Amino acid sequence: WLKQASNSQSDSELPRFLLRRQVHVMIFPHAGERSLNATSLNFAALNSNAILRLESTDWSVQDGYHELFVASAIWVSVWVTLFYILSCSFPYWIAKVEPSTKPHENDRYWCARNVLGIVHAILIVLFSVPSMLVLVFRAPHEIQFANSNHVGTCSVMEGHPEQNAYKFWLQAVATGGLAFTTFTFADIFISLGHRLATADYIVHHIAFVTAGVIIRGYCMLPLAASILMAMEVSTPFLNWLMFFRHRGEKYKFQVVVSGSLFFATFLVFRVILNTYGTIDLLISEANGNALPDKVEEWQTVFLMVAVTAGALVQLYWLPGICHAFGTSLWALLTTGSMEKEEASRTPSLKSEQLEEE
Repeated sequence: WLKQASNSQSDSELPRFLLRRQVHVMIFPHAGERSLNATSLNFAALNSNAILRLESTDWSVQDGYHELFVASAIWVSVWVTLFYILSCSFPYWIAKVEPSTKPHENDRYWCARNVLGIVHAILIVLFSVPSMLVLVFRAPHEIQFANSNHVGTCSVMEGHPEQNAYKFWLQAVATGGLAFTTFTFADIFISLGHRLATADYIVHHIAFVTAGVIIRGYCMLPLAASILMAMEVSTPFLNWLMFFRHRGEKYKFQVVVSGSLFFATFLVFRVILNTYGTIDLLISEANGNALPDKVEEWQTVFLMVAVTAGALVQLYWLPGICHAFGTSLWALLTTGSMEKEEASRTPSLKSEQLEEE
């Protein structure tokens, strides 16, 4: 039929819906031996009134970059706007809170960044934790390590009907990943602009943004990404602790409760689940079924090193956090103060480094 159409000299012999249009015919490698084995297929029917072009589309080509760029710009704008709304309204909401004995904890930008971190963490938890539970306990391996060429929304790939049942959860992970990466990106400039961070903090953020861009840019590793983002469960409790710890006896109970919840969620999400996710990712990559072939070699190496290093850092911090939690909790219960622990702390957002890593 195509041969007849391409050799035709009259419009009447061509299907009307093909005239004056460019039709893309996708050829998939699993279509069978009878499928044409070619990267492009061109047929042209020329006459005085129309040009008919039939072209195949390479199945491995990614699309949706414009949509991804627009969504990223919107997310960055949202995070920056929220930060300055909190900063500008600082005198109104901080008036209801007792001042801290640490001068930098009364700074409007430090306080705004702390509150924004809580908002961001709650949002990321809503996107990631339910998806992680579904992927861990219900999804087969091919869904846990699925990928999509539609990078705008990470929608289901053509030719992969098994993804349809998990479409909502896969796209929730993708949306959360974009929100997380853009927040970290915006935080670099917020922290630099208001002198809230040190050099190592910025390097840490750049590494996280790079990893986020690679994972989200390829719409891949939904299980690993959901586990990494699920570590944000501990962040609201940490930020609450950091915000109220030096504001007097009035907040002693809140500090004790938030510190206890931080310690518990740190153990579950940052140590146990993150270690599981890292080992699972490394084993799957060693077997050659974790990352798609389109990922560059340096990107693969970077991700494996970054994820492994992140898990090791959590384990490295664990003894110190256990000791700090025990001594601080005892000090709070007996004296109502954490002054001794914080004597050497500077306003360089060390707590946020712990929170983000």
